[in-house]
Amino acid sequence: MAFLEKFLVFREIRMVQRLIAALLIIVEVLGALIFGFPQTPRGQEIDLDAWELVWADEFDGTGLDTSKWRPAGDGLRRGGYWDVNNAIVENGFLYLRTDYQEAGRFGPGWYSGAIETRGLYEKAYGYYECRCICPGAAGLWGAFWMYAHGVGTIDGSGNDGAEIDIFESPSFANPKKKMRDSVTHTIHFDGYGEEHQSTFLGSYKAVKPYTEFNTYGLEWNENECIFYINGVETDRIDGKYVSQVKEWMLLTVEVGGSNAVPGANQAGVVEIGGNGIITANPSEVFPVDMVVDYVRVYDRLG
Repeated sequence: MAFLEKFLVFREIRMVQRLIAALLIIVEVLGALIFGFPQTPRGQEIDLDAWELVWADEFDGTGLDTSKWRPAGDGLRRGGYWDVNNAIVENGFLYLRTDYQEAGRFGPGWYSGAIETRGLYEKAYGYYECRCICPGAAGLWGAFWMYAHGVGTIDGSGNDGAEIDIFESPSFANPKKKMRDSVTHTIHFDGYGEEHQSTFLGSYKAVKPYTEFNTYGLEWNENECIFYINGVETDRIDGKYVSQVKEWMLLTVEVGGSNAVPGANQAGVVEIGGNGIITANPSEVFPVDMVVDYVRVYDRLG
């Protein structure tokens, strides 16, 4: 009899725990829908045993591997400058460094790093993953994304090339504290003018993304794009948003603003409420780095 009573009590406790968990999920979903708060990744886990590694950079050398990467830009970029010298490989990591340079190559201003595989490694479909720590400062954001030559072609779809933002981190100084440990997924196509189209898939929680390593992944096939954080699915999309052409990878840090003048116009500003301005940071914050452990690309087996 005592055993039966304990069993019933245990079952009731489990039922209450499940009910509380379900209610918390409902509250979080409502918060995302009503207030745009980030969601916890709760989808399927990717099984990398079903994939074959086909390309990787572990950043184990003494400099950037120029057989794999090239500067994504060298000069003016939004509120600062991209400078190849701000992409540093040492101690087994890639550091995309942001700092203020009074005697910089392009004049006084904010400098950051950006690299890409354009012309060196371009591929359609597969699973793409980056493990990194995001740059922790207001007024800038790190990103791992993909791009294609046809992004500017206006045809009503991204099938001929899309900007696929596997993750962006524009929330370090967000006025809403709930947003600060989140990253975003977005897809853009049909150029960046009046015909521009995009879909913002939402904000999702990472684990202390500005001080700890997280993985950000994209599973891309002919039918859909599936996004992951730490191997857990966050969201997916199909149809006109799915590129059907080869794309290249980019790792970048950008300073908000325009014409090398810092400002607040930056990634996700409409959707998530902004991330401040870089000049509002204490001076001791800089230099600040996006630290990348690796980038890996897989093909599905079979």
